[in-house]
Amino acid sequence: MALTAIVDNGKIVDTGATTSSNSKSENKNAVNEDMFLSLLVAEMKYQDPLEPTSNTEWVSQYATFTQIEQGTEMQKSVKQLEAAQLVGKEVIMKTTNEVTGESSYFSGIVDYMYVEEGEIFLSIGEQLYNIKDLDTVVNSQYMAAVQAAKDFQTMMDQLPLENALTSQDASLVESVRAAYNKMSDYEKGFVPKDYVEKLEKYEQAIIRLKGTDNTDDIEDVNETEDENSEEVTETDNTDEASDSTENKPE
Repeated sequence: MALTAIVDNGKIVDTGATTSSNSKSENKNAVNEDMFLSLLVAEMKYQDPLEPTSNTEWVSQYATFTQIEQGTEMQKSVKQLEAAQLVGKEVIMKTTNEVTGESSYFSGIVDYMYVEEGEIFLSIGEQLYNIKDLDTVVNSQYMAAVQAAKDFQTMMDQLPLENALTSQDASLVESVRAAYNKMSDYEKGFVPKDYVEKLEKYEQAIIRLKGTDNTDDIEDVNETEDENSEEVTETDNTDEASDSTENKPE
């Protein structure tokens, strides 16, 4: 079938192209190729007969177009391959609200890669995200360490203020210390230094409170012993008085 193009005032008029049963991405490629061939035919038809274009130039132009098209397809294949390698990995996606312009971040594990109309999407938590929104690819150990550090900070933030601590809060402080000790050195590296210093201050405060409570207990014991001594002394004096009365001569 001959390839033709409508030319109006020396310009090619795009009349569109028929669609096939292939995917939309393939249709777009076919349209681009048809457009190039239409331009090529129009150029051949309306070339200057005094300075005709050689066949070598036609072939060179077509070869250039073919290389560009193949390069584009190769880029798509590489991108799809890179997306496929993200399956099973932890990623952070950055999405922007079209109304407010605010950015939000979402992390999760890529379940599968999906391609639609030439666009690549990543499935994370049963939601599809355009690969253009990919912000960071992270190691699972890194994410676990970050989460462990956040959990520790949350436990610290839930403790009472230092000046409001009582000896009854000792178990809470001890549980926070136990959680920190269970963390690996790698995970501890994500905990802010001021939080660790704060925990140490809380532990010192609990020790002081317990010391004060023990002092009060000792004072109570001493007071009880003094009272008992006074009672014993009074009893002894009464007994002595009774004995002296009984031994008194008539």
